[in-house]
Amino acid sequence: MKQHLRILAVLVFIVCFGDCIKMNAQTLEFTPLTIQKLPQSVDDFLTLRDALGQTPNSGAACFLTALLVYANNTDLGTKLLTMSIDRNLLIQGNGYNGFQPKITDLASFRTVLVQKSYFFNTFVSGTLAEMNYQLPSANLAFDFVRNPPAMYKEAGENYRVLVKCGADSKPRMLKMRKDYKGFWKVYDWSSILAEFPKKNNG
Repeated sequence: MKQHLRILAVLVFIVCFGDCIKMNAQTLEFTPLTIQKLPQSVDDFLTLRDALGQTPNSGAACFLTALLVYANNTDLGTKLLTMSIDRNLLIQGNGYNGFQPKITDLASFRTVLVQKSYFFNTFVSGTLAEMNYQLPSANLAFDFVRNPPAMYKEAGENYRVLVKCGADSKPRMLKMRKDYKGFWKVYDWSSILAEFPKKNNG
């Protein structure tokens, strides 16, 4: 009898905890970070990076911007991705300053674009499924979760940020690490590449 009561108590806890998670997801507050237009050169990107500042969100915005550029210009996009990714994840190559992302990482970016050419556009605020997630001509904004839950914070030079995705009800995570110059670079973007929920897979 006591064992049955313990099992029932665990089940009640799970149900209630699940409801709490849903409630928190519905009440998340977001902080937008806006760029006027996509960079057309490395110099443009450096100017953008300096303007955004040295915060985890600004580093994440640089990475997402690089992905948007990569979708239409793989040569320039590769350079910008090189500048946005943690140095430990780069290899020698022709991206930027003698380095580039790993071949397997570039292949993973191309794979999602082949499946859905608009994939990375979904992280820009205001893009809509019925418009095939078409980008605005100017003022592209990324919405980051304000004051993310404690479970998403890391100590020291690592930090996790959550960015809103127009094709998913849940925000996606980017793991950031500060480099020796004080800029935040992404070291884990696996959440960004995850498939969209079925209702958004059209």
